[in-house]
Amino acid sequence: MVKPKTIKIGNSYVGNGQPVYIIAEIGINHNGDIEVAKRLMEIAASSGANAVKFQKRNLKKIYTPKLLSDPNSAEWSFHYLLPQLRSYELSEKDYLQINNYAKELGVDLLVTPFDLESLAFIRTLHLAAVKISSADFTNWPLIDGATRLKLPLVLSTGIWSGRDILGTSRFVKKLTSDFALLHCQSTYPAPLEAVNLRYLDKLKEYAPVVGYSGHERGISVCLAAVAMGAKIIEKHLTMDRAQSGPDHKASLNPAEFANLVKELRKVEKALGKKRKITSVAEKLTQQVFSKSLTAKRDLLTGHILRRSDVVFLAPGKGIPPAHLRRWLGKPLTRAKAKYEYLSEDDFLHSLVPSGWEKFSFRHPWGVKCRFHDFQEYKVLNYPVVEFHCSEEDVADSFNDGNKNSSLIIHAPEIIDKELFDLCHKTPERVSQSVILLTKTIRKTRQLKNKFNSQIPKVIVHMGGMSANTETYNTRKMMRIAEKALSNIDLQGVDLLPENLPPRPWYLGGQWYQLAFMHPKEILEFCRSLGLGMTLDLSHAKLYCNYFGQDLLDYIKALLPVIRLVHVSDASGIDGEGLQIGEGEIEFNKVFDLLKDVEFSWVPEIWSGHNDHGAGFHLALKRLSSYNAQL
Repeated sequence: MVKPKTIKIGNSYVGNGQPVYIIAEIGINHNGDIEVAKRLMEIAASSGANAVKFQKRNLKKIYTPKLLSDPNSAEWSFHYLLPQLRSYELSEKDYLQINNYAKELGVDLLVTPFDLESLAFIRTLHLAAVKISSADFTNWPLIDGATRLKLPLVLSTGIWSGRDILGTSRFVKKLTSDFALLHCQSTYPAPLEAVNLRYLDKLKEYAPVVGYSGHERGISVCLAAVAMGAKIIEKHLTMDRAQSGPDHKASLNPAEFANLVKELRKVEKALGKKRKITSVAEKLTQQVFSKSLTAKRDLLTGHILRRSDVVFLAPGKGIPPAHLRRWLGKPLTRAKAKYEYLSEDDFLHSLVPSGWEKFSFRHPWGVKCRFHDFQEYKVLNYPVVEFHCSEEDVADSFNDGNKNSSLIIHAPEIIDKELFDLCHKTPERVSQSVILLTKTIRKTRQLKNKFNSQIPKVIVHMGGMSANTETYNTRKMMRIAEKALSNIDLQGVDLLPENLPPRPWYLGGQWYQLAFMHPKEILEFCRSLGLGMTLDLSHAKLYCNYFGQDLLDYIKALLPVIRLVHVSDASGIDGEGLQIGEGEIEFNKVFDLLKDVEFSWVPEIWSGHNDHGAGFHLALKRLSSYNAQL
């Protein structure tokens, strides 16, 4: 058994834990025309292929003189094939053009040499790897010579028996560790029943990296190969399958090849890791639909839990029914009202906001809550209180406050079971959103006198999201949003649009964010309307991970308009709202950058309000080590 590893082909790491390396096999599908060859290279590059591959051969070094002079003297396939191979061979001068054009296009160049003379020539090219065809898989002298180029070796295994494949793989391992074996069915086109993808598992015993070279029709087998562990995919590319030539019928046309690359990248994303990861949206679904241990009656502090004390009801925010036995016979550390869910904290400690320790920070800070649980947090007397409102909340009769705190209202994100969106393509949705934001501002003004003299802040998600990828015009969206805000009276409030993540979770699924992500656009938008903004650190980190940017550069670009900061950690491209220290954000550097900016902040941990704010409390404890900056 060979241990999986990565090899480096050009600038790409290929193998375990790395993206699939996609080779556009041009081969001889250029039919001897250098301009067609270059056009196919352009198509491969624009499709997202990592490499283009050609074939180099000297027929005089491959076939006998008699066969070359009289192909009809042998099997009929030679009579058909040899004249084509002769007329389709590119010159060495052509290969120098190909070599330079690959550099210009930014794709790796691979060449398959079919003889030692061709191998000697390709040594002069700027190759990323050498490809050995199935025909030469047992041509050990050629393979030995190829390893002397000190480049990775990619070998196709079609036409050979398992015994032959084992023998050659052992031979190659003695020469180099930087090689990959490609499973292959060498008929053109290959019948599906002969592909035998399960042999990939056997190849994994022989090589550090395995892949698949496909000659069947379509792209489905290549997608399945990646799902089975192929780290390299090679597929023929042609301008037209109806052309004369041995490989065209088993090739993909430009649109099909582009679709292959796109679908392969989707499969990659879907494969994930060999451990179960519960997404943010799944956790939300879990809360909505799964069951928790729920008090069947009022239960006092110290009560010993019995089976008759509980029923299993949603929401699934507490102890799941499967864990009931673990808590039977144990005393409650705090009282539970009838139909209140039970959590592990109800048995371990009785910490509620009134018992939290004192915290001190450089900037005004506070907690997030809802109108219905404000009384529990009011006792904290923190400098800031942020209410996250629903559509129903802004019409609620709630009229409480705290003169020690400044007021922040987070505008609703859902309106009539759809997403709030001030830059939606339909005027009806924009109008609905304007009306709801106006109601939110009115509610904010109504509560203003219940809090301190600071101008209340209103956070708003401007919109610009879609359930599907689509063509969009960000500038047009921004103009729609600007026009929408011009119809709203902002007197007496500080409206703060929030930066949004690239792949947000809404309505039980993952969406695409199309606007209010890019720092330059946000800065221009806020300045054009004289607004500040809410910087969500988790959203910012997810944006930077998605677009390959630096978080500190992102924040620097927005420093002039930052007025409020939502603090939580983040991971990957969609892991938002994580607990402090459980993601990828380097908070020390972030807070050092922000320390001289005037802003307020709150921790925004996903489900931080559960168990009497346990997640918020833990976040404040962890953030206290940054109190001189934050």
